[in-house]
Amino acid sequence: MTDTKKYEILEALPTYVPMYIPVTENDETFYSEGFPVRFYKSDGTDWVANFKPGWTDLKEIIEFENSEKLLVIACGTCYLMNPDDTKPIEVFGVGYSEVFKASNDRFVLQDQTDLTIIEPDGNHWDTERISWDGLSEIKVENNLVSGLAYNPMHDSDEWVEFKYDLDSKTLTGGSYYSFENKKPWWKIW
Repeated sequence: MTDTKKYEILEALPTYVPMYIPVTENDETFYSEGFPVRFYKSDGTDWVANFKPGWTDLKEIIEFENSEKLLVIACGTCYLMNPDDTKPIEVFGVGYSEVFKASNDRFVLQDQTDLTIIEPDGNHWDTERISWDGLSEIKVENNLVSGLAYNPMHDSDEWVEFKYDLDSKTLTGGSYYSFENKKPWWKIW
């Protein structure tokens, strides 16, 4: 990894030219201020991106150890970027609320119902659904993610413990699958 600066998070969009470039999932025009970032290209020039925001307050940029790629998290939406290009390599998510560092240079993104794992090269994958509506008290230790998954059912309305093993991709607990082995409501009578 080089020590060359790749980006700078800006407090606001610059008021001078050249004009910022709106960055969205499908190249749509976007004029409101989102998440402004200045990128420094490998040729010494720079450009300003205005990322369309998602649904949360999470704003962060993750640099990968052995890659030019950057993961820009703009208010919960992820943009995988190369600082030399004005178009994202990939766009995913809208509601990520937390990011955690895991073992093997991986990152874990918390959404409302599941997790997304970012590999050291920028590739990502999603866990199965863990919660009906909400995750809380997330902890990451080595390759194990633990926390609480909300169960809003009228007869429980509780938080249920879960553990997710990042290496084996296995879920233990959680609230979403807690009704799988129970009789359907019409067979209770």
